[in-house]
Amino acid sequence: MVKKNSASVQRLIELKICQPSDIRQARVDAEKLATPEYAAKLRTTEKLLGAIGDPTRIKILLLLSRREMCVCELESALELPQPTVSHHLGLLEQANLLERSKKARWVFYKVRDSPVLDLVKGLML
Repeated sequence: MVKKNSASVQRLIELKICQPSDIRQARVDAEKLATPEYAAKLRTTEKLLGAIGDPTRIKILLLLSRREMCVCELESALELPQPTVSHHLGLLEQANLLERSKKARWVFYKVRDSPVLDLVKGLML
């Protein structure tokens, strides 16, 4: 089934700004992105980008990129209450950006090896 182009797209084609083949290829690509295989990847990407889409979580990632820290150290460094820090850590952990370990009664966090950290550091330049 051939889909009709919108008036705006038709005008772009008439002005030779884009080709009909470009529009067809974009539709094919969009259909691939709508498959169940890509839907799971899109959800993972959305969760990951959402996790780093908050200034406090970016600060946590940058602090933990220097060394492993316990929750109480992060509370002190960020001057935030423990529940707030734990909430942010939980979101970063759900996005698979952090891993935790327990030492006595303290929970320590460290950054997992991830290209996301390189992205965050690169954007901070």
